[in-house]
Amino acid sequence: MSAVQKLDGWGLHFDKPGDEAPRLPADITDVSSDDLGKLFTEFTAWADYCASQLVVAQLEERSALKRLEFQENKMLITRMGSQAKGERITTVKAEISIHPTIVELSDEHEEKYAYYKMLSMLQTNLERDLTLVSREITRRSNEHRSLRKDY
Repeated sequence: MSAVQKLDGWGLHFDKPGDEAPRLPADITDVSSDDLGKLFTEFTAWADYCASQLVVAQLEERSALKRLEFQENKMLITRMGSQAKGERITTVKAEISIHPTIVELSDEHEEKYAYYKMLSMLQTNLERDLTLVSREITRRSNEHRSLRKDY
């Protein structure tokens, strides 16, 4: 059972919050307070979703790497047995690296790794944008307090 299936069994689901991630406006100071609150909620939902997908991608990348390394080692043992020495092992490793099964597993691993790295970048961007929205909310709150006169 995968980690995602286990979490689903616990009632924890990773539903995509919408069709498109939110975008920051060119000038966040022009956004109304209500819209700023909505933007904060949208960025939070997308950051949470992206974090969950990032973990799934990391696990899938690791699994793909394990399958690749297992198959390489299995082929190496099949070809070499206990005779693994020096130049001969280098030649056999090179031959194994171009075997169609290894090429396919290697390509799958690279694809998973690239997806993981892209999600990592997206997560960083979402968190940075969320921080900007949060700072604007704080700035407005502080500005509002300074204009308020308590007698």
